[in-house]
Amino acid sequence: MRLKKSLRAAFGKVPKPFYFDGDMNYIRAYYDYRRDNELDAFLIDEVTWSDLDLDRVFKRINPKRCTSGEQYLYYMLRSPAVDAKRYEERKQLIEYAQADPERRLKAESILARLGCSRRADLCRAFSPARHGVGLLLVYLLFVLVLIGTGVYAAIGSGVERFYPLLVSLLLNCYIHEFGKRRSQRDYDTVNYVVNMVFAMRRLRKLRDPALDKQMQPAYESLDRLQAVIRTGGVSTGMDSGGLQDLILTLTLLDLITYEFLKNKLGRCHDDVFTIHEYLGRLDAAISIASYRASLASYAEPVLHFAPEKKPFVDGVALLHPLLDEPVANDCVTERPILITGSNASGKSTYLKTVALAALMAQSICTVLAERYEATAFRIYTSMALQDDLLAGESYYIVETKSLKRILDAAEEALPILCVVDEVLRGTNTVERIAASSEVLQAMADDGLLCLAATHDIELCELLQDGFDLYHFEEQLGENEMLFDYVIRSGKARSRNAINLLQLIGFDRHIVDRAHQKANRYLETGEWRA
Repeated sequence: MRLKKSLRAAFGKVPKPFYFDGDMNYIRAYYDYRRDNELDAFLIDEVTWSDLDLDRVFKRINPKRCTSGEQYLYYMLRSPAVDAKRYEERKQLIEYAQADPERRLKAESILARLGCSRRADLCRAFSPARHGVGLLLVYLLFVLVLIGTGVYAAIGSGVERFYPLLVSLLLNCYIHEFGKRRSQRDYDTVNYVVNMVFAMRRLRKLRDPALDKQMQPAYESLDRLQAVIRTGGVSTGMDSGGLQDLILTLTLLDLITYEFLKNKLGRCHDDVFTIHEYLGRLDAAISIASYRASLASYAEPVLHFAPEKKPFVDGVALLHPLLDEPVANDCVTERPILITGSNASGKSTYLKTVALAALMAQSICTVLAERYEATAFRIYTSMALQDDLLAGESYYIVETKSLKRILDAAEEALPILCVVDEVLRGTNTVERIAASSEVLQAMADDGLLCLAATHDIELCELLQDGFDLYHFEEQLGENEMLFDYVIRSGKARSRNAINLLQLIGFDRHIVDRAHQKANRYLETGEWRA
């Protein structure tokens, strides 16, 4: 009763779980498993994930209810749906979580009792290559030896009849300690998997037709795991220091149970992961429903998975999901976009807002906007890059590789939405403008819907035939630079970067001479008089 009250109160609130260093490595394990086994048509790559600060987006949604749920939610954000079937499955489960609070609460309480275990390696511990009956037979042999020496001690004569029993007891103690240290890390995994099976059985006992329709593949896997239900988990009484600890040590019962379950789960590897996935789907859907309830407003997207016309975005009043007071902006286009404006005027935030809208629409079926209708994209960004000192790569090399991966992706599948901030900033002005114009034009020619931002006004002239031009403005106040963060048509015309020197406190003569040089270059194309 107390758990349900707590869950009811938390629904629709901003989750604030605590994360230890390294927690995200556990959370992303299911995604890593699917990526390594190439189970998905498209996944968000590391560059895009980092550019869009998606760890923070994940944490904004994740209530840390159970391991399966948070692993699947992470995977959802990294696998925006590029086919209608997967999108509809996600949408229907989210709608189920929203439709009936009391029905949702029953399922949610089962998932909350399952809980989180950072030490449970659900994706790799039971790969088929790792199971075998060798140790199980060894442990059973030593138990039989213990029984035999016990019988001999009971029916034999003389004090020497106890010696084999004593040796057997000491040997079992040693084997138990060795086996416990060897297997300790996997105990939590075994027990968590067993608890997942029990959680799925409790969900089926709810006899909820709408839920049963969604979970049918998991119920079929549950039927094949009846031996796990009968066995239960691995006892942890060995850590209590009491009689139970002594019994487990002498009989090796916990090690025998562990080996049996490990081998059983190894043989039923696919069924274990089906249950893990479907528990995760349900928990993630409840988390998304709670996220929706925490928002002042949101839009359910309309997505086109086999568009007859050109790739497009029709987004009205888009908001950035991580800002406390975001400014709404539209993005309505079928053509590539080039955005200009000064530093801090809003270019990068706008690009991230559009990319996040597309990603969240296709992954969690939820967009912070008044309206969002668009093509279902494969999404790539090239924004917050850094030089790679360990690989000996300069910033420019990292940039070019990042851009090349997008053009390579265009050869494999379309449509693609790509977002590029300050293209090729890591080189000199002349080469940057020449190379940037060709790279961006190639993206447009290849059919990518490209949104790019730049400080180089010259690119507007070079790309105006293939790109729609937009800009952000600022106003120079008496003691500060003022931004409204509203996107406007056309290219930027203000030059306030030099004025910013004055606001910071540079000498007036420095500012005036900088203005003179800039005006001379714009008029004559020459820096020197």
